[in-house]
Formats: sequence, structure tokens, C-alpha cells
Amino acid sequence: MKLSCDICGRPDARAIILVEGAKMVACGGCMRSGKVLHHLDSSDAENPEPLKPQPTRVISMGESEEIVEGYGKIIRNARDKSGLGIGVIAERINERESFIDAIENERLAPTLEIARKLQRELGIKLIEKVEKEVTSEIQKKGKFSEPTLADALFFEKQKKKK
Repeated sequence: MKLSCDICGRPDARAIILVEGAKMVACGGCMRSGKVLHHLDSSDAENPEPLKPQPTRVISMGESEEIVEGYGKIIRNARDKSGLGIGVIAERINERESFIDAIENERLAPTLEIARKLQRELGIKLIEKVEKEVTSEIQKKGKFSEPTLADALFFEKQKKKK
């Protein structure tokens, strides 16, 4: 069985490389994309040694604030309940009417500053505190690498599944 390149799919894999913490099999053209860990010869390509999974560590990135899902409906319901028009709310928080309308229809997301103004004005909750954690590979002797963009994306996907 011949190994194929994990990056471009060519059937002539020549090396195992490290790209942003991920071990990949690469062809001659793609092996420049990362650090070469091991050059494959013909016997390696036919009987590849399985890669051992790296242990992982959860890293807390601290608390952050995010706008709640469904913010548009929350704002519209609170505004309708209070009997105030978009123009009145816009004037009170010193924003344009069209901007508030776009937020209510979720065409635009409010900044944290505007969300705070809307919270105060309408007596609603639009901001939630979120504990962010990412998983990172442990490297040499208990040291671990800084979280990568891929780690953050993985965390965001996991959060959306919940």
C-alpha cells in the first residue's frame, strides 16, 4: 500500500512532517510546508508505522463576554413590551434608527458597548460571560505549545455542538 500526501493527495509520499502541531504525510512538493520529522524510504511507504497520538492538555483562556444567541428577538420583544418605538430607543442610546433595526433583524451584531446600552435601556440580558478553554498538544517533557488557531476553531465547533 502506497501512502498518499495528506496535503495534496499525490500518491508519492516522501516524508512525515509537522505542520502547526499536526503530523502529516507529505510528497516532495508539500514537505516544504512544515518541519520534516522523518524521510520515508520505499520500505516505510509500504509498511507505515502508525503515528502515536499526542497527549493533550486543556488550557483556560480566561473569561470573555459574548452576545447571547437570538439577541434580535430579545430586543424586539422587550421593546414591544415597553411600548417604545425603534426611534425612541435609538435616540435614548444615541444610535441611528436603521442601526437598531438591523440589530433587531440580526443583520448586524451589536458591539458589547451597544449591547450594554440596550440592556440598561430595556432591562434585558444580552451579554453572557463565557469560560474559554482550548486543547493543546503536550510537547517535550511536560511543556505545551501555545494554542493555535486550529485549537480555537476546534473549541468553537465543540461549543456549537452543545
